[in-house]
Amino acid sequence: MLSPLQQSIDLIQKNENILIVLPQGINGDSVGSALAMHSALKKMGKKSEIVCQEKTPERLLFLPGANEIKEDIFPLRDFIISIDTSKGKILKLRYENENNNLRIFLSSRDKIEEKSIKLEPGPYRYGLIIAIDSPDLESLGRIFETNAELFFSHSVLNIDCKSGNEYFGEVNLVEPTAAACSQIVFDLIQAIDPNLIDESAATCLLAGLIAKTRSFQNSKTSPQVFNLASILITKGADQEKINKNLYKTRPLNRIRLWGRLLSKMEFEPEKKTIWLKANQEDFSQTQTSQQDLPFILEEMSEFFPQAHSSFILWMDENGFIWVLAQARQPEILQRINLELGGTLKNDKLVISLNKTDPDMAKEQISVLLNSMG
Repeated sequence: MLSPLQQSIDLIQKNENILIVLPQGINGDSVGSALAMHSALKKMGKKSEIVCQEKTPERLLFLPGANEIKEDIFPLRDFIISIDTSKGKILKLRYENENNNLRIFLSSRDKIEEKSIKLEPGPYRYGLIIAIDSPDLESLGRIFETNAELFFSHSVLNIDCKSGNEYFGEVNLVEPTAAACSQIVFDLIQAIDPNLIDESAATCLLAGLIAKTRSFQNSKTSPQVFNLASILITKGADQEKINKNLYKTRPLNRIRLWGRLLSKMEFEPEKKTIWLKANQEDFSQTQTSQQDLPFILEEMSEFFPQAHSSFILWMDENGFIWVLAQARQPEILQRINLELGGTLKNDKLVISLNKTDPDMAKEQISVLLNSMG
């Protein structure tokens, strides 16, 4: 029996159109792995696309090809209108598109019967799906939910380093002992052809490795990981650029604010929701303001990837309660915005509530979250 690695190679080699999918809560490892895989596939002469329902985090946009990651699969397939011309040829065809109504006009010397016209779906654009850093199909969010037929009718190559992976693929390249998905993807590309890893792919893989291991400081950082990093640098990975973008210097006052808010953090494991509360003393003691809170929320996403939604509540100088929120599923923010009003911008929701106590505001939002199931 072939090993999962060889099965993975066979799947890739026999498919020309490949879709790479990423889960909600993407990070440096998932994005770096996907971009390297995408680069290698293109060098093999294959057509490849990357899709994730979330926008790529700003700090990862420096990676080569990051701007090519899409937020939806479109178009998934063509629909074909076929006409039986055995009893009469079509002499002319034209169409009009008006008021959301597409009308197709056919000209023929003979009568065209309704039964001779068929509308049928064409083949899917993709022959293979590669899921990276996804413990299960549900973690793909909207990408899976709205395209379930695609996933169930096509081969899925499942690449992951998590022990809780559900092995949902036709081929499961799952290695819980690996330090990162980037390590697994490197081994896969290297096994296909070492020359596929150019400077861009090496930079993406090293970025994923550094992000996942916290700069080679977590418990999975083995001698093999350091050796891999050395190989990637030899292949042209831009370590200086990676460190500059992944670990931009954070202002000291913002770090102090973050520390104060973390000391008051509440986490609801059932809903995987984080609550932070700020007050005017937090701002004055750290020489910050509410303008710093969006950056705090971004830090929460990076350091608490298990959270599905995060909220920061604070009272302004006039006694009004404000809420800043982010969520993996945009539908959550859209629902809260619909019910409570506010402003959606850059995947974050800002709302002002007619409350005098942050706890009352939290309760109001909690009730709404519970109603969503």
